[in-house]
Amino acid sequence: MQTLRKHALIALGVLTLASFANIANAANPLEQINQEVDKYQQRGRERADEVDQYRHHREHGRKRYDHEGQQQSGASSSCRDERNLRSVQGNVHTSMKFLNNSNQEVRTYWLDYSGRRVFYKTIPAHGQYTQPTFQTHPWVVTDARDNCINIFVSNQPSAIAEIR
Repeated sequence: MQTLRKHALIALGVLTLASFANIANAANPLEQINQEVDKYQQRGRERADEVDQYRHHREHGRKRYDHEGQQQSGASSSCRDERNLRSVQGNVHTSMKFLNNSNQEVRTYWLDYSGRRVFYKTIPAHGQYTQPTFQTHPWVVTDARDNCINIFVSNQPSAIAEIR
């Protein structure tokens, strides 16, 4: 009889341990959910940093640079910034009016969400073109050989990008 009790107690102990193991495994999905929440929060912080970067570009974008880096009035970024720029999902519609006041044709490219150039339009010398866009979208203007002339980000309901 003593042996039977021992076996029953051992079996009860094993069942109890198995129950605790199941409870621990049941907690794993919660842990996984918490990890996913942490990932989304981190992505949100990264997205907020990107928005801050674009706000910085817009706030300081009241400066425009010509081919030689001479300061002009308007909204732009330096060509050196191109590799660090990309479009961010935006919901503030705007338009960018490109005024080509130079003696050469220029090309306009939108920087997509990965930072790659997407060709939009060739503007002839002394021509102009208005492009609907968003305030978080940078535009690269190049010469005929795709050398960057300037980068523009609209910070107003409608902006003018003057190419000299």
